[in-house]
Amino acid sequence: MNNLEKSKREEFKESMEKASAIATPVQSIDVINNLVSVLFTYKRSVMYKDISAIAKLHPSNVSQGLSASRDLGLTKLAGKKGLYVLTKDGEEYARLITAGKEDEARSFLRKVIERNSLWTDVILFLKATRGQARDPLDLVLDIERKLGKKWSSGMRNRLRASYVSILSYVGLIQKEGDKMISVAEAGPEEPQIEPLYVLPSAKHPPVMPEDFARLQTDDFKFEIRKDAEVLNFAKDQFLAWIEYLRKKLAETQPV
Repeated sequence: MNNLEKSKREEFKESMEKASAIATPVQSIDVINNLVSVLFTYKRSVMYKDISAIAKLHPSNVSQGLSASRDLGLTKLAGKKGLYVLTKDGEEYARLITAGKEDEARSFLRKVIERNSLWTDVILFLKATRGQARDPLDLVLDIERKLGKKWSSGMRNRLRASYVSILSYVGLIQKEGDKMISVAEAGPEEPQIEPLYVLPSAKHPPVMPEDFARLQTDDFKFEIRKDAEVLNFAKDQFLAWIEYLRKKLAETQPV
């Protein structure tokens, strides 16, 4: 079997695996962005162990991060296990990330996720629970059931953190303490499909788009639900975030 036939066979096998799969990333968006940026500089396929040093990550974290980037459609296997290369979407996303175009990168990745079949069940959950304050673990349990898995508490918590990291980055959810609020919208003719299992929300009833307030300029966009408790929490988080950014900016500026 020549290399071309082997490559086509691997692609077919991968597509068949994805047909009945759901994205289960176990690394944060920060790790994914780091690895995608590193791959962009290589301009060729590389083994995960070969970029561990430059990414400043343990090989196991690199492997998990690249697997997560594969779930996102940013990378793919290049002929054998552990050998990765950027997809066309991955190249464009990495181009935006490495150019400092974070807003454009977030928007681009959201579109990639929304058309990626691996994320269909995740998106359906978010659309069915839009505007409701939910424990992200509800999403993890929904996916666990659909996949017929029996995950450990450790695995569930890692997935919980990863889903929140990725989905908040692309603007599909907002974080509220240890809860998440979906802002994903169903299309005009798209039915609302309930997840397999969702805990009832006693604290926050479903809200409509008009219940959200938005402040936007050319430099920033801020959207928040019109609720006194949410406003107080957001104020503290926003101020803490601003201070964090100030410190980071000071570290990068020459003395």
